[in-house]
Amino acid sequence: MRRFDIVVPVVLGAVLSCAGCGESSSNVAPGATVSVGGIAWGFTLPGQGGYDRIANATVSVLEAPELTTTSSADGEFTIGGIPVGSEATFVLEHPNYPLTYTKTFTVPDADIDDLTFQVPNNGLYSVIELQLGITSNPDKCQMVSTFTRVGRTIGDAGPHGQAGAVLSISPESAVIEEGPIYFGDNVIPDRNRTYSSLDGGVLIINADPGDYTLSASCVSDPADEAALLEEYPPETYPDEDLRCETEDVQFESVLMKCRPGVFLNASPSYGLQALP
Repeated sequence: MRRFDIVVPVVLGAVLSCAGCGESSSNVAPGATVSVGGIAWGFTLPGQGGYDRIANATVSVLEAPELTTTSSADGEFTIGGIPVGSEATFVLEHPNYPLTYTKTFTVPDADIDDLTFQVPNNGLYSVIELQLGITSNPDKCQMVSTFTRVGRTIGDAGPHGQAGAVLSISPESAVIEEGPIYFGDNVIPDRNRTYSSLDGGVLIINADPGDYTLSASCVSDPADEAALLEEYPPETYPDEDLRCETEDVQFESVLMKCRPGVFLNASPSYGLQALP
């Protein structure tokens, strides 16, 4: 999902993550560590600025809670001393925002400086629930990610989603109340959609706690393939890369550690990213 001034009553940003990104090299010295930094973005209600940088948020590592820092006035943060090759899920805590996790990283052997949190504030979160007619179960989690075109990042202008992608959830025995729900081009979740839009967002509501892998593929159902071409005809959308039409398009998978009461968001460019 893209970052922009909010003009509709619901925006779920997306949160950066990097599953399997940069597996540690066998040449890395034992005990090697890296730093991970980025920006905490908060989405607000229309008329309240669209998005803000979240200052004074506590940012930590789920798997190593002693690794912690506080975001600056500009929402920037850096955590050092993260062991190479370890799992790291980044956690944001702030009284005006829901408890938020990124996707789980396999920590690479180089620093990361572009991690972001993208979180709706509590007011917008309530509007989202009202819009969808849902209630977040405090014993379950909410998960969001974004299907993203090759080379697109969260800083790019305009939509960066991969239209025509579909979500798979592992294990297949996962217990969820509803989902996947795909976002429309207007950045509003649309229960009638059967594949992703150019926005690229996808939502899972009230999942039982557990570890889940989210994976992506292109539409394969003939009806969906026809609908995709009708919605995004080549004469209007000549960029072939924006339509997910072939099995040659491969995506990063996303590991989500669903815990009670947590909002998880894995967004560009470390979510369900199309691979070159």
